[in-house]
Amino acid sequence: MLFIISGPSGVGKTFIIKKIIKLNPDFKRVITCTTRKKRQNEKHGQDYYFLSKKQFEEKIKNKEFFEWAVVHENYYGSLKKEIKKNISLIMNIDFQGMLQIKKKKIKAIFIFIKPKSLNELKNRIKKRGKTKEKDLKIRLDNVKNKIQQAKKYYDYIIVNEENKFNQTVEKILKILKY
Repeated sequence: MLFIISGPSGVGKTFIIKKIIKLNPDFKRVITCTTRKKRQNEKHGQDYYFLSKKQFEEKIKNKEFFEWAVVHENYYGSLKKEIKKNISLIMNIDFQGMLQIKKKKIKAIFIFIKPKSLNELKNRIKKRGKTKEKDLKIRLDNVKNKIQQAKKYYDYIIVNEENKFNQTVEKILKILKY
Protein backbone atom coordinates (compact mmCIF):
# COMPACT_ATOMS: atom_id res chain seq x y z
CA MET A 1 0.00 0.00 0.00
CA LEU A 2 1.15 3.51 -0.76
CA PHE A 3 0.56 6.34 1.69
CA ILE A 4 1.15 9.91 0.58
CA ILE A 5 1.80 12.49 3.29
CA SER A 6 1.92 16.13 2.28
CA GLY A 7 1.76 19.45 4.00
CA PRO A 8 3.50 22.77 4.20
CA SER A 9 7.17 23.11 4.98
CA GLY A 10 7.71 23.10 8.75
CA VAL A 11 4.49 21.30 9.68
CA GLY A 12 6.35 18.23 10.99
CA LYS A 13 5.93 15.67 8.20
CA THR A 14 9.45 14.26 8.51
CA PHE A 15 9.23 13.79 12.28
CA ILE A 16 5.80 12.21 11.97
CA ILE A 17 6.99 9.74 9.35
CA LYS A 18 10.10 8.82 11.36
CA LYS A 19 7.96 8.17 14.45
CA ILE A 20 5.46 6.06 12.47
CA ILE A 21 8.26 3.89 11.06
CA LYS A 22 9.83 3.53 14.50
CA LEU A 23 6.48 2.35 15.92
CA ASN A 24 5.64 0.20 12.91
CA PRO A 25 8.71 -1.11 11.03
CA ASP A 26 6.50 -2.74 8.37
CA PHE A 27 6.30 0.72 6.82
CA LYS A 28 9.18 2.03 4.72
CA ARG A 29 9.81 5.63 3.80
CA VAL A 30 10.63 6.57 0.25
CA ILE A 31 13.81 8.67 0.34
CA THR A 32 13.38 11.54 -2.07
CA CYS A 33 15.91 13.54 -4.04
CA THR A 34 16.35 17.27 -3.69
CA THR A 35 18.58 20.05 -4.93
CA ARG A 36 18.15 22.15 -1.78
CA LYS A 37 21.07 22.59 0.55
CA LYS A 38 21.53 19.97 3.24
CA ARG A 39 20.58 21.12 6.74
CA GLN A 40 23.01 20.62 9.59
CA ASN A 41 21.50 17.39 10.97
CA GLU A 42 20.62 15.76 7.64
CA LYS A 43 22.45 12.87 5.99
CA HIS A 44 22.68 12.02 2.30
CA GLY A 45 20.90 8.74 1.58
CA GLN A 46 19.07 8.77 4.89
CA ASP A 47 17.04 11.97 4.89
CA TYR A 48 17.29 12.84 1.20
CA TYR A 49 19.48 12.16 -1.79
CA PHE A 50 21.10 15.57 -2.18
CA LEU A 51 21.79 16.19 -5.86
CA SER A 52 23.11 19.06 -7.93
CA LYS A 53 20.67 20.72 -10.28
CA LYS A 54 22.55 19.10 -13.20
CA GLN A 55 22.28 15.61 -11.64
CA PHE A 56 18.56 16.09 -10.99
CA GLU A 57 17.86 17.33 -14.52
CA GLU A 58 19.77 14.35 -15.93
CA LYS A 59 17.45 12.01 -13.97
CA ILE A 60 14.43 13.91 -15.32
CA LYS A 61 15.77 13.50 -18.86
CA ASN A 62 16.30 9.77 -18.26
CA LYS A 63 12.73 9.42 -16.85
CA GLU A 64 14.04 8.05 -13.54
CA PHE A 65 11.43 9.82 -11.41
CA PHE A 66 8.10 8.44 -10.22
CA GLU A 67 7.14 12.05 -9.56
CA TRP A 68 9.02 15.34 -9.28
CA ALA A 69 8.34 19.04 -8.77
CA VAL A 70 9.97 22.41 -8.25
CA VAL A 71 9.21 23.63 -4.74
CA HIS A 72 10.53 26.93 -3.38
CA GLU A 73 13.05 27.12 -6.24
CA ASN A 74 14.45 23.62 -5.57
CA TYR A 75 13.78 20.31 -7.26
CA TYR A 76 12.24 17.45 -5.26
CA GLY A 77 11.40 14.01 -6.59
CA SER A 78 10.92 10.32 -5.88
CA LEU A 79 12.93 7.84 -7.89
CA LYS A 80 11.07 4.97 -9.53
CA LYS A 81 13.59 2.50 -8.09
CA GLU A 82 12.55 3.59 -4.56
CA ILE A 83 8.96 2.47 -5.19
CA LYS A 84 8.99 -1.21 -4.37
CA LYS A 85 6.16 -3.69 -4.68
CA ASN A 86 4.53 -5.62 -1.85
CA ILE A 87 5.53 -3.34 1.01
CA SER A 88 3.80 -0.43 2.68
CA LEU A 89 5.45 2.77 1.58
CA ILE A 90 5.13 6.25 3.02
CA MET A 91 5.98 9.14 0.74
CA ASN A 92 6.57 12.68 1.96
CA ILE A 93 5.82 14.70 -1.15
CA ASP A 94 4.68 18.13 -2.16
CA PHE A 95 1.25 19.01 -3.49
CA GLN A 96 2.55 18.95 -7.09
CA GLY A 97 3.91 15.43 -6.67
CA MET A 98 0.60 14.31 -5.18
CA LEU A 99 -1.22 15.64 -8.24
CA GLN A 100 1.09 13.62 -10.51
CA ILE A 101 0.28 10.45 -8.58
CA LYS A 102 -3.46 11.21 -8.71
CA LYS A 103 -3.23 11.69 -12.50
CA LYS A 104 -1.56 8.28 -12.83
CA LYS A 105 -4.54 6.80 -10.93
CA ILE A 106 -2.22 4.95 -8.58
CA LYS A 107 -4.00 3.48 -5.61
CA ALA A 108 -2.90 5.34 -2.50
CA ILE A 109 -4.17 6.97 0.67
CA PHE A 110 -3.57 10.71 0.66
CA ILE A 111 -3.03 12.48 4.00
CA PHE A 112 -2.50 16.22 4.35
CA ILE A 113 -0.89 17.56 7.53
CA LYS A 114 -1.70 21.14 8.38
CA PRO A 115 -0.73 23.46 11.24
CA LYS A 116 -3.22 24.73 13.79
CA SER A 117 -2.45 28.27 12.60
CA LEU A 118 -0.18 30.13 10.23
CA ASN A 119 1.46 31.85 13.19
CA GLU A 120 2.36 28.47 14.71
CA LEU A 121 3.81 27.35 11.37
CA LYS A 122 5.80 30.58 11.05
CA ASN A 123 7.34 29.99 14.48
CA ARG A 124 8.24 26.38 13.61
CA ILE A 125 9.98 27.43 10.41
CA LYS A 126 11.92 30.15 12.22
CA LYS A 127 13.05 27.67 14.92
CA ARG A 128 14.32 25.32 12.22
CA GLY A 129 17.03 27.62 11.02
CA LYS A 130 18.13 30.13 8.48
CA THR A 131 15.04 30.93 6.44
CA LYS A 132 15.16 34.34 4.81
CA GLU A 133 12.19 36.61 5.54
CA LYS A 134 11.39 36.76 1.80
CA ASP A 135 11.31 32.93 1.59
CA LEU A 136 9.21 32.69 4.74
CA LYS A 137 6.60 35.04 3.27
CA ILE A 138 6.44 33.00 0.04
CA ARG A 139 6.00 29.77 2.01
CA LEU A 140 3.25 31.19 4.22
CA ASP A 141 1.39 32.69 1.25
CA ASN A 142 1.44 29.26 -0.44
CA VAL A 143 0.12 27.50 2.67
CA LYS A 144 -3.29 29.22 2.62
CA ASN A 145 -3.90 28.10 -0.96
CA LYS A 146 -2.65 24.54 -0.36
CA ILE A 147 -4.90 24.08 2.69
CA GLN A 148 -7.92 25.13 0.62
CA GLN A 149 -6.96 22.77 -2.21
CA ALA A 150 -6.23 19.90 0.19
CA LYS A 151 -9.94 19.52 0.92
CA LYS A 152 -10.47 18.57 -2.73
CA TYR A 153 -7.58 16.14 -3.21
CA TYR A 154 -6.73 14.42 0.07
CA ASP A 155 -8.55 11.59 1.82
CA TYR A 156 -7.65 12.91 5.28
CA ILE A 157 -6.63 16.28 6.70
CA ILE A 158 -4.87 16.11 10.06
CA VAL A 159 -3.92 19.08 12.24
CA ASN A 160 -0.47 18.78 13.81
CA GLU A 161 -0.66 21.07 16.83
CA GLU A 162 2.39 22.27 18.70
CA ASN A 163 3.09 20.01 21.73
CA LYS A 164 0.54 17.40 20.52
CA PHE A 165 2.86 15.46 18.25
CA ASN A 166 2.05 12.03 19.70
CA GLN A 167 -1.69 12.57 19.22
CA THR A 168 -1.05 13.46 15.58
CA VAL A 169 1.00 10.29 15.08
CA GLU A 170 -1.74 8.18 16.70
CA LYS A 171 -4.38 9.64 14.36
CA ILE A 172 -2.26 8.83 11.34
CA LEU A 173 -1.43 5.33 12.58
CA LYS A 174 -5.17 4.61 12.82
CA ILE A 175 -5.55 5.65 9.18
CA LEU A 176 -2.56 3.54 8.09
CA LYS A 177 -3.90 0.46 9.84
CA TYR A 178 -7.34 0.91 8.27
